[in-house]
Amino acid sequence: MATKNASSEFRILSLSGGGYLGLYTAVVLADLEARVGEPLGRRFDLIAGTSVGGLLGLALAYEVPMAQIVKLFVEKGEDIFSARKLPSGAVTRLLDLTRSVLGPKYTGETLRQELTRHLGERTLGDALHAVVIPAVDVSRCATKVFKTPHADTSLGDEDVRAVDVAMATSAAPAYFPSVQIGHTLYADGGLFAMAPDQVALHEAELFMGAKPSRVRMLSVGTAAMGYRPADQIEADAGAVGWLNDGRLILTMISVQQQHVVAVMEDRLEDRYMRIDAPWPARAGLGIDIATRSAALTLTALGRETVAQLDAQRIRAFI
Repeated sequence: MATKNASSEFRILSLSGGGYLGLYTAVVLADLEARVGEPLGRRFDLIAGTSVGGLLGLALAYEVPMAQIVKLFVEKGEDIFSARKLPSGAVTRLLDLTRSVLGPKYTGETLRQELTRHLGERTLGDALHAVVIPAVDVSRCATKVFKTPHADTSLGDEDVRAVDVAMATSAAPAYFPSVQIGHTLYADGGLFAMAPDQVALHEAELFMGAKPSRVRMLSVGTAAMGYRPADQIEADAGAVGWLNDGRLILTMISVQQQHVVAVMEDRLEDRYMRIDAPWPARAGLGIDIATRSAALTLTALGRETVAQLDAQRIRAFI
């Protein structure tokens, strides 16, 4: 897995997490892939992805066309999650919360089937492009970064199936079951690295020999960095108040991404580019809202974002 660029620049693509909001990311990537006229993974020396971003990153690593992943989100989203809308009344919100009290909301079986259809039985050792995928070892409460064998210090995961890694990094607690790989249970990498930009830069610098002054990073969000809840939370809110409408997890997604972006802008300055969209208030979106309306909103946001990109600046990153 040699450097892809003719120049001495080291290019990184980093993809944030956010559940079904990742359709926005997939649309952005599909449009960029159409612009360059070849698999987008070939334009980067390292790809990092967390949660749904990890799923997308792995697809890029095996050169699965992003248009196919967009189609997966649109056509199978309601099977992976559900066809329900964002709960609006007090009773429906409470009922929604009870769905994850005794176990995860979703089995993950449809997602695994669809990923297997696209990735097959390929392992990380079969990847065409270097990838790092954060997850959490829930047995030991420890961080884990799955890696392709792109460096001498990145060995050990080459026999792990890509589908299992995608399921592990996407296993959001209370939404999907934890995923067993070997003798270890793993959960969503977003528990510590919702935006894996710093994980990617660390890998590039310490293990791949990239000088920070030569790193150029493109980071793509899930339209959640500017999240604002539809209703203000009360000072004495309890679990119901914080968990309503996915408020707690969306807040975590938003503030983690804000912090990472601020750090990366300081580290890389104009060699860092973030692609994201403002949170569409009252559009009925959520990390597990996969309705037709949500799909249309996220698709439109993604296409609008790419259409508004500075053509000269984006060319410097892809």
